[in-house]
Amino acid sequence: MKARRFVYRLLLLIGIAACVEWFVYANNEAAPTEAAVEAGHSHQQAPTLSVTHTLNQDDLELKIAVTNFSFSLENMGKDNRQGEGHVHLYLDGKKVAKVFEPTYVMKDIPSGKHEVMVELANNNHESYGVSQRIPIEVKP
Repeated sequence: MKARRFVYRLLLLIGIAACVEWFVYANNEAAPTEAAVEAGHSHQQAPTLSVTHTLNQDDLELKIAVTNFSFSLENMGKDNRQGEGHVHLYLDGKKVAKVFEPTYVMKDIPSGKHEVMVELANNNHESYGVSQRIPIEVKP
């Protein structure tokens, strides 16, 4: 009889231990881990871009407004960080500048019709896929 009671108590303790272990592990999975927190950063809102411009004879002044994005000269060429980078500036499809601030003046644009493209770029120069095209005409 004592042996049977011992076995029942042992089985009861094993069952309780299994329940406690399940409870502890179930709560650990619900808590955010470091990897989950890092993964959350990749779901930040995408950057946006809005460019206004003023053409003064053959000089084009650009005002670059961004959201969810910060300019970073010091990290150019380094690992990408979501929402960080610089702007690539194109004139008629040819890259003419890298921009690291919200204003930029493109000087001495040849006369004629042109297309300017402003594009957000990651630290490693890959495009965010966010750009704006601006048609201009410089009078002779």
